[in-house]
Amino acid sequence: MQANIVVKTFVVLIFLSLCSSSLPAQQDSSKSVTFSANADIFSQYIWRGLDYGHVPSLQPGVSASWKNFTLGAWGAYRIAGPGDDELDFYISKEIGPVSLSVWDYWSYSKTNPSTFLNYNRESTSHLLEGQILLSGGDKLPFNLLGSYFFYGSDPSKSIYLELQFVQPIKRAELMIFTGFQPKGSFYAEKAGFVNIGATFTQPLLLSDNLNLDLLLSLIANPQAKTFFLTIGVSLYK
Repeated sequence: MQANIVVKTFVVLIFLSLCSSSLPAQQDSSKSVTFSANADIFSQYIWRGLDYGHVPSLQPGVSASWKNFTLGAWGAYRIAGPGDDELDFYISKEIGPVSLSVWDYWSYSKTNPSTFLNYNRESTSHLLEGQILLSGGDKLPFNLLGSYFFYGSDPSKSIYLELQFVQPIKRAELMIFTGFQPKGSFYAEKAGFVNIGATFTQPLLLSDNLNLDLLLSLIANPQAKTFFLTIGVSLYK
């Protein structure tokens, strides 16, 4: 497993280097296709207040954007720990301050030997989610996220809402967030707050080609009565 992680990390880093050296200067972003990639490592994989058992977690991603459309893939691979690995695909469309997305989350492991093409309602490990993000922009530093599992391995079809407050601090950024499950049982057995915390992002390296950020998060899940403190680095183009 660790050898596979090293290979995947190496491939992502090569991709980042190719992006930084071979992409031409942006001429007209409304007519050209732009590419981006990232290679992140986090001490734990915590998502919407849930612990996915990665200690630590390698999280690469790639995306291509054209006009206001983005098509991308993202993964979470455990370096250690009992959790499932994950490979996700998404497509999104920006309409002014609104971003509309559809995500396909797929998890698998030796104890969860799922096949990617299995979309059978009774046995699939895919989760299909519709997502809307409303951004307040520079004038109003708030974002509102809404998501709905409309198909897949969550028969309760859970809804998740998250309010985000974003505050720049010189070159750094502080995001304070509150996540609530009003329907379903994916994040908790009943409705309630499942993801409350803050993430501090500090750029460590800025250049014309690559960026390196340090991320520190303190997260609480009131329903599960758990707290997490995670640290990670993000290398991205």
